[in-house]
Amino acid sequence: MNAWTGKAERGSTSLIRLIVWLARTGGRRLCMVLIYPITFYFLLADGTARRASAQFLQAALGRRPRWTDSFQHLRSFAITLLDRVYMSAGEFHRFDVRIEGLLLVERALQGGKGCLLLGSHLGSFDLMMLAQRAMDGRPISVLMRVDPRARLRSIAGIAQAGPQLIPTGQPGSLLRAHEALSRGEIVGLLADRVDDGAASLPAVFLGHTVTMPLAPHVLAARSGAAVLACFGLHEGANRYTIVFENLGPAPAPDARGAALQPALDRYTALLEQYARQHPLNWFNFYPYWVDEKDKA
Repeated sequence: MNAWTGKAERGSTSLIRLIVWLARTGGRRLCMVLIYPITFYFLLADGTARRASAQFLQAALGRRPRWTDSFQHLRSFAITLLDRVYMSAGEFHRFDVRIEGLLLVERALQGGKGCLLLGSHLGSFDLMMLAQRAMDGRPISVLMRVDPRARLRSIAGIAQAGPQLIPTGQPGSLLRAHEALSRGEIVGLLADRVDDGAASLPAVFLGHTVTMPLAPHVLAARSGAAVLACFGLHEGANRYTIVFENLGPAPAPDARGAALQPALDRYTALLEQYARQHPLNWFNFYPYWVDEKDKA
């Protein structure tokens, strides 16, 4: 089992319910104050997250991170979790949001084969809810793993809000995504994490070897859809930026296996570029690189 699937959300259900209640009744300003002691607690108590943060920050920053760097890293993650509660309720007026590259999406959809948005664990993919509003409510389906242990999602109602959800790991998941693209719609999925047993290829990310899933690139090849990268970045305070970036043409329809390496490498290179520019938005708090997974 992968390290990330072996970790449930920490904290009791009652504590998570309290956080959600505070977010909705006490307001964001109060919760932003409470995030400081909560972050400090998890920095001390969650060794896996603390080590993963330090490993990533050292690779991204090119220096040994201080404990304050990891504190800010975890705090940034906690803020986006808090804001997901408000976003799930449609309270986007709370945030100052800038969208870059929206014209790329419009152009991609003109081809009639849909648009495939490749997200990552850099930033908040839940901002797809806001991106959908910016695109005049165009149909968006999000292909993602649904973890029954993800209590924050179930309590806050996040899983029910926003785009149509297509659970991965089920028969017909990719077929449903392909059908949505064939209707000229938008499909988003995370392209930087491999589910257990899924096909993958190695890539170099921040100087270390990682495994990247093949499924997103197979879907792009079979559908012929335009492919864009999408990042939802927290810029501090209540500021967010949604960025769309072109990833080049879709792979050839018959591309399989190693023939998909160039497309996978383009995605990985762009992910590295943004990870270096926005290191506090990297929200993979588990061993990520191949050599680190072997130690876990």
